[in-house]
Amino acid sequence: MTAISLDLDETLWRLDGVLEQAEEATVAFLRERYPSIAEAYPPERMRTLRDETAELHPELLYNVTALRIRTFERAARAVGAPPQAAEEAFDVFLDARHRVDLYPDALPVLEALYQRLPLVALTNGNADVHRLALGHYFVAAYSAVHVGAAKPDRPMFEAAARGAGVPLERLIHVGDDPVTDVAGAAQHGLRAIWLNRSGMPWPSNLPRVDYEEIRSLDQLLPLLERE
Repeated sequence: MTAISLDLDETLWRLDGVLEQAEEATVAFLRERYPSIAEAYPPERMRTLRDETAELHPELLYNVTALRIRTFERAARAVGAPPQAAEEAFDVFLDARHRVDLYPDALPVLEALYQRLPLVALTNGNADVHRLALGHYFVAAYSAVHVGAAKPDRPMFEAAARGAGVPLERLIHVGDDPVTDVAGAAQHGLRAIWLNRSGMPWPSNLPRVDYEEIRSLDQLLPLLERE
C-alpha cells in the first residue's frame, strides 16, 4: 500500500500575511487586556525577545508553540503581569494563525485522495488540520512540535509512515519547499513531489535530487494514476 504525506503551509493554503496578521491580533489583544506588556514590548522588541528566548532555550528549536508561550511569559514577568497573560496571548495568536485561505485546488484534491490512499499532514509549524475542519481527510497529523524534529530530518517522515501504516519507502511526500519537502523526502528514499505553484527554477545552491514537479494539486491525481 502507498500513502501520501502533505505539507500544509503554502501547499494547502496561502501563508502570505497570515503570521503577520496573527501577530497584529496579538498586539491588539495585549494593548486592550495587558497594556503594560504591549507598551514595554512593541512588535519589534517582542520579536527580539523571541530570538533571545530561542538562544537561551535551544531545546525549543522544533517547538514554535512553546517558544512563543515562553516569550510571552518572559514579557509578562518583566512587567509584573499575571502569568495567564502568556497563555491568553498565545491563544489569540493561534486562533488568528488559523485564519487561512485554502488554495482552490485543495479541497477537491483532498476529497479525491482520501478515498483512495491514507493521507498524513506533516508540518514544521503549528498549524492544525483539525482546527480547520480538515482533520477527517487525514489518518494522522504530525508537526515538529510533536515529533521533536523538523523536515528535512528523517524522524518526521518516519512518523508520517508509521501514522499511515506503510514502510517509509511507500510514502510519497508532497510539498512546496525545495529544501524541507523535496530534498528532505528524496534523501530519505521517499518519492518526492514538488508543488511549485510559481514555476521557480530549482535553487542553484541545492544539489539535484530525484523529484517530480507539479504546478497545482490538480496535477497530483493524474501523476499518481501513472504509477
